[in-house]
Formats: sequence, C-alpha cells, structure tokens
Amino acid sequence: MTDVVIVGGGIAGASAACRLSAGGLEVVLLEKQQAYHDLVRGEWLAPWGIREAQRLGVYDCFGAGGAWEIREWMTWDEAVEDDEVEAVDMTGFIPGVGGPMSFPHHAVCELMAAQAVGSGARLVMDASRIQVTAGPQPVVTYRTPEGRHEIRPRMVLGATGRGCTVGRQIGVTMRNSMHHWGGGMMVEGLDAWPADVQAMGTEGDVMFMVFPQGYGRARLYLNFPAENKLRYRGEGGVERFLAAFELDCLPDRGKAVTEAVPAGPLSVWPSVSSVPEGPPLAEGVVLIGDEAGNADTVLGTGLSCAMRDSRTVCDILLGSADWSPAAFEPYVREREFRLDRLAFGADIVSRLHVEFGEEAVERRRRARRLMAKNFAAQVTGLLNMVAPEDVPEFGFSEFFAERLFRETA
Repeated sequence: MTDVVIVGGGIAGASAACRLSAGGLEVVLLEKQQAYHDLVRGEWLAPWGIREAQRLGVYDCFGAGGAWEIREWMTWDEAVEDDEVEAVDMTGFIPGVGGPMSFPHHAVCELMAAQAVGSGARLVMDASRIQVTAGPQPVVTYRTPEGRHEIRPRMVLGATGRGCTVGRQIGVTMRNSMHHWGGGMMVEGLDAWPADVQAMGTEGDVMFMVFPQGYGRARLYLNFPAENKLRYRGEGGVERFLAAFELDCLPDRGKAVTEAVPAGPLSVWPSVSSVPEGPPLAEGVVLIGDEAGNADTVLGTGLSCAMRDSRTVCDILLGSADWSPAAFEPYVREREFRLDRLAFGADIVSRLHVEFGEEAVERRRRARRLMAKNFAAQVTGLLNMVAPEDVPEFGFSEFFAERLFRETA
C-alpha cells in the first residue's frame, strides 16, 4: 500500500519524497513536467534554509546541482553615494553554514527526485489532470500517456507551488495581495561581475537584483510597478530587460550586466503574497511550500520556507502513527507565525525598495541614515539570513514600522 502521494516534484515535494522514502515509507512523487526545465524563480536559499536542507538529508543535491555560495551583499542605489557602498559579509549568520546559495532550480530538483527514487520512492513524470479527494482514505487520480491511474494512499502532500492545484481541490482559499510585478532571466558571460557578490538596488522605476551562479552565470531579477507589467513582454522584451540594468548607480553603468548573453527564458509575473484563510490542510491532505501560502518574492525566502515545511511535516509523519489533522497542529501554528513575520518583513522591503519617485528616493535615503545610527532599525533585514523565530520580536511590531517610516517619510 502507498503511504504518501506527493503532488508536485519541486523543491518542497522532492525533498519530502527523499526524507519519507529514506524513513521507510512507500512514496509516490507526481510531477507534471515531462522533464525538469528552467522555471526562472526559486534559485536562492538563505542560510537558515540551508540548515533545513541539511536536516532533510538533501544538502548534497544542491552542491551536485551547481549551487554557488554567495559571500557578500552589495547595495547600489540612486539613494546611496558611491563612497557609501559597502560589502556586507553574509557568511557568519549561522555557524557552520556559510553564505546563501544560488543554483539552477531544475538541476537540483532532478537530483532530489533521483535521490528519492534511490531510496525507494516511485517517480511519475508527465502526470497530468491530477485530482485529489480528501478524506480518511484520500484518493488521487492522474493521467499519463499510458492512461488513467488511481492511488488510495494514507496521506497526500500538496506541493504544486503558487498554482495551488491541490489546495483549491480540497477547499483551501487564499487572501491575495500584490504590490508590484517581477521578472527574471538567466544570463551567462557575466565575467566582469564579482563571482561571490549579490547585488540589489533601486533607480528610476526598477528595483534590480543580481545573483551569481558561478562561472559567469547569474540570475537577474527586476521588480517594477504594476502599471508597467507589459514592458518586458513581446518582441524585444529580452533586450529591454537587459537594458534596464544600464543604471547610473551600478559600476560602469551596469555594462557587465547589459552585455551578458541570455541563457534561459525571460519570465514576468505579479508578485503576489498569499495567506491561507484557515489551516492549509484537510483530512488526509497537507499542503507544503508555496501551495500553503507565501510572502512576496522580494524577500527571497520561498525556498527556505519550502525546506522548513518539508522537514516539519516529514518529522510528524515519521514520528507517529497519528496522521489526523490534529497531529499537524504544531506545523499549522508554526507556519502561521512564520508567514506572519515574513509577510511583515516583505511589506517593509517592498515599501522601501519597490516604490519609485522623488519621495521614495528620499525615504530610502533617510532610512539608510536611521539604520546607520541605530542598528536595530535593520532588524527585518535579518529575515534573509536567519529563521524568522530568531529575529528579535520588536522588528515585527506596528510601532517599529510606524517609527521607521515616520522617521523616513
């Protein structure tokens, strides 16, 4: 009998398949793609997410899949003078972990799926029309080129990402909000860029990010106003995307980036924050990863959350014969707390860095002065490095936010 069916073979689903199959459970992993390919997003793992990957036993998949340690963070911004630009060391936030990792998402997923198969899981690629029915004995149906299939496992994990395919089928609804749009693309030939330095900043009406992946490759991101959502679509979109990095704030006006060569698809999306309206589960079904809710992508903690979700739910499944909804209450409570903090931090980052115009520039400039005088004002920035529960509580109060923006308005 199948113990667990996991719907979605991304980072959350594949890591759970590795852990559960290694723990002796009969696992089936369903993935809709015929083969893993570049999905653009989800290629940056914070140090606290790396620690979760170690606990799950999937850390080696990142290294084998091309993970690159990023050691420094630099902010180039129209509100930052040249002599104020400094490198922030990201390697010392969690002992024994080092800096965050940047990597090709699809390569890591493929290796995780292979590890799960090596531990006894059954992997089904090209699984379409997946339907999940919750209940004491849940039912999963799907189609492959060979026909229709049905499985009646003890438990289903929904890990289909922001599409929330399983969540919608079991009646989980989301409260969605959107602050801006985002876009991303892989490039190569970025040889003039320092290989272990990630960067972000805002100029004009774009907020940019550069995440090196080693050997001249990097993932580029832009965040921009919703009214400009069509700017990088259609013919010439790739060229306009690269040209957007021609910025006065960047060294040599961004020449290292603008002369890079596209090495993957360009994708743009509404940067949506989704909070579940109730527990992200039903009898016989538990949601993990982005399917269980997510903060705005500007914070970059989606994969770390996926690792935490996977590890927490797997610990419950492997630790007890009780797989009732009540058994997952600790997961629901911890995740609600975590998502509240991440959403709060993402809101502050969006208001500071993804709003544009003269007032926004002055707000960032004053915020930098405040943070330089009082290190405590930088507290929400820790969310990129350490787990939400390890960030001081005062950084998540309305008083803190009000004071920050009052001081910087």
